[in-house]
Amino acid sequence: MTPAYRNALLLLHFTVFLWGWTAVFGKLIGQDALQLVFTRTFIAVCGLGAFALVARRSFSIGTVDLRACLLTGTLIWAHWFTFYHSIKVSTASIGAACMATSTLFTALLEPFWFKRAIRPYEVVLGAVVIGALLLLFGLETRYRLGIALGVLSAGLSAWFNIVNGVLVRRGDAVLIGFYELLSVAACAAIVLLAQGRAPEFPWDLGHHDLGYQLLLGLVCTAFAFVTGVAVMKQLSPFTVVLAVNLEPVYTIIIALLIWRQGERLHTGSYVGLAFILACLFANGWLQRRERRRQETVTIAPFA
Repeated sequence: MTPAYRNALLLLHFTVFLWGWTAVFGKLIGQDALQLVFTRTFIAVCGLGAFALVARRSFSIGTVDLRACLLTGTLIWAHWFTFYHSIKVSTASIGAACMATSTLFTALLEPFWFKRAIRPYEVVLGAVVIGALLLLFGLETRYRLGIALGVLSAGLSAWFNIVNGVLVRRGDAVLIGFYELLSVAACAAIVLLAQGRAPEFPWDLGHHDLGYQLLLGLVCTAFAFVTGVAVMKQLSPFTVVLAVNLEPVYTIIIALLIWRQGERLHTGSYVGLAFILACLFANGWLQRRERRRQETVTIAPFA
């Protein structure tokens, strides 16, 4: 393991821990989902812009990549809106748990993007995850809308992460993050204005919400978003996705420590969540075995 790889791995796990707080801050902030996404990204864009100016980074980016970043930003806006709306109508634990399905969405979307066949074990694991979600859906009847929105958010997350995995290999992570988050803020502002509402800027917030929004926008968004993209230069998508599976674990633990009874679910729901997480880690292990097998087949003729 090279120092660069080890440092990227440590940075990735720290980033995932920060992402584990996003659902918690989303629950603590009093804004609705749309206003929350706008304020979060406005703060993050200002933070990245200030960093780029201090570091004397050029804001120049190719036309193709700029268009791709702006379009990807619309996916990220839809992902965050559905994610925070899921939390607002259910709990932080439910929203984070549903996000765990993004790994299997990635497994289904990757064949389309990279022109490969769907692996049989991915279909089996996907069926188990669907069964676990149905169990969760059947037991937590008061949170059905939150579960549906959370699963939709997970699918959108898988989509834009695959696109970013391509973009980062030919672009700068800070610029990618800046333009994507700028697009997110613009989408949120347009929807708010279309609804006849004014976007809420940081100075419009009370001290309570402002403190949480600064942490969410600067630490969990600007910093974590860029590092989450940058580590893909050293780490494989498989490694990144496997580590991200820990995000809902962090969120559920933090939420239970803060809200206790308000975050508790039915016993059977935890069984469903355990099945989802087990499938995610099984998917990672099977992918690693598949890659090792392919490497062995490739190297064997030259042995």
